[in-house]
Amino acid sequence: MAEHKMEIVVAGAGYAGLLATLRLAGRLRTQPVNLTLVNAADVLVERVRLHEFAANQPIKRRPLAGFLAGTGVNFVLGTIVSLDTARRSLAVQTAAGARQLPYDQLLLALGSTIDRDSVPGVRDYAYTLTPSGPLSAAALRERLPALHRAGGHLVVCGAGITGIEAAAEFASSYPGLQVTLLTRGAFAPGLVPGVAAYARQSLQRQGVTIQEHTLVAAVGADTITTSAGPLAYDLCLWAGGFIAPPLARAAGLAVNARGQILIDPFMRALAHPEIFAVGDAAHPREEPGVHVRMSAATATIMGAHGADCLSAIVRGQTPRPLSFAYQGQCIALGRHDAIGFNNYPADIARRPYFTGRLGYAVRELVVRYLAATFSIERRRPGTFFWVGKGRYAAAQRRDPQRECADAAR
Repeated sequence: MAEHKMEIVVAGAGYAGLLATLRLAGRLRTQPVNLTLVNAADVLVERVRLHEFAANQPIKRRPLAGFLAGTGVNFVLGTIVSLDTARRSLAVQTAAGARQLPYDQLLLALGSTIDRDSVPGVRDYAYTLTPSGPLSAAALRERLPALHRAGGHLVVCGAGITGIEAAAEFASSYPGLQVTLLTRGAFAPGLVPGVAAYARQSLQRQGVTIQEHTLVAAVGADTITTSAGPLAYDLCLWAGGFIAPPLARAAGLAVNARGQILIDPFMRALAHPEIFAVGDAAHPREEPGVHVRMSAATATIMGAHGADCLSAIVRGQTPRPLSFAYQGQCIALGRHDAIGFNNYPADIARRPYFTGRLGYAVRELVVRYLAATFSIERRRPGTFFWVGKGRYAAAQRRDPQRECADAAR
């Protein structure tokens, strides 16, 4: 009689999902499992480089087939349409038609996307740093050269890190553009004063106009309606807040206001221990010794830990709770400038700051390391590591009321 194999499906192949898949493939190589990865694209999308791609920089293409070769992972190229938690099945639309992917264990790594529906007109007229399709980074890449030659006006809405990096990249790559960075609040919210001041100075040196405390009410075909009056533009890039895809909410999973799946310390969706969630689309019910923010580095850690938890459960072992510390961060400021800093352990920037070409080199090293992580993990599963694995336990000791009873389930 053929041995029954557990069906494990990973949904999403970004930083979190791809690393989780490769780590699972290695850790469960000797277990009776079928491991399937489903993703809407057949390449790894480096989200941290989308502003560079939009500015016509050469970006290396990274096919998923190269990462998955020899791992035994089944790859399905398709878009996830719905999730049926009762039947434990994903509906996927592929080029050959609709199909169902049944699962015993599911790991959701759906990522995040720019919120395009909170302000009227954004979905119809504003570009976003999404990989492909209408009004995407790919479409922006085609439009910017002509706009540069015409001396056009580009407005970037949102002065978080995404907006700052995009405005700097476009101003650096296309000095003929008039670039305005528009923000409803203060410039660079969440950054410490020293980092925010350097970023502001760098943008201004590159000719970017920063307009703060200006609320956008609507985006039209060539005019943005704001609290300071109408603002004419030739091209608008929307860099507002991030949200998770609607799949989890539609499936009835517990989510927060952003649509992120609420998870326990072992990366499992609340009330659904057969569903794990990692990366930008997941948010811990309790902090793992540090607050969790959306970022490529955080997603990579969550992907690795989610794989460790799932593989432990498959092998009949007790998983460990999520725990990590931040190590550092770099913000790109055009083609020859960036600011990097240590933020260990609690995501608070500390001097010294690495700026200018040195900062740019540090950021480039970090981004290349993230991309190299997948090849390393494929060859030597379990290699990826992170610091701060004792912070959750330390937080438990500081607050004895917090318990981790889920581990026994």
